[in-house]
Amino acid sequence: MPPPLRRRSGSPRPPAAPSLPRREQLQTPRSDLEPDGLWDGVWASAEDAPAPAEGAVQMGGAEIRESILQNIRLSSARADSLRLTDVEVRGCDLSGMVADGATLTRVRFVGCRLTGVVLSDSRLTDVSFDDCHADMINLRMARLHRVRLSSTRCRQADLMEARVADLSTDGADLRGATLDKASFAAADLRGADLEDLRGASALRGSLISPEQVLGVGLALIAEADIRVE
Repeated sequence: MPPPLRRRSGSPRPPAAPSLPRREQLQTPRSDLEPDGLWDGVWASAEDAPAPAEGAVQMGGAEIRESILQNIRLSSARADSLRLTDVEVRGCDLSGMVADGATLTRVRFVGCRLTGVVLSDSRLTDVSFDDCHADMINLRMARLHRVRLSSTRCRQADLMEARVADLSTDGADLRGATLDKASFAAADLRGADLEDLRGASALRGSLISPEQVLGVGLALIAEADIRVE
């Protein structure tokens, strides 16, 4: 297991926004989403992706950069080693997508359905989630740097052995999240629902509000197998 991150205090650094071309510079995709394919400088919408009736999309090794994806349905897609750089994802359905080993850099998800997305062993750098549903998202052994959760539901998220630095939350729901063997540095969790956490001791050094003390405290008591009678 890698050593824990050292930076334990201070305000988290916010994620950098995607660097996107102007709207008139974006084009419609000239190719389908496919394994090892490339979308560069595109504005893609529902008609640019396969219809759900065609089955789950196979797009392992695909790369998307400096692009906007809007209202695309990629539920249950297979996207191992996916690379997104300077991408905004709006209103897309990515539920059940498997993207082990993905690399996401300067990516913003807005109003997306991300239930059950698998991003294990992935790298998320400068990534924000705004008004998304991401229950049961799998981030096992992932590395998260400068990530923000805003008005996003992540119940039962799996962050086992994840390494997290510069995490901020605003109205996030992390109830039932698994944090065993994870490490956190410069995490501001104020405004998040932190009830029923597993492995809550991983939050050592994080910032919470007085209203969250009871929920986190109960999780720590349960982890230590302390009985209250």
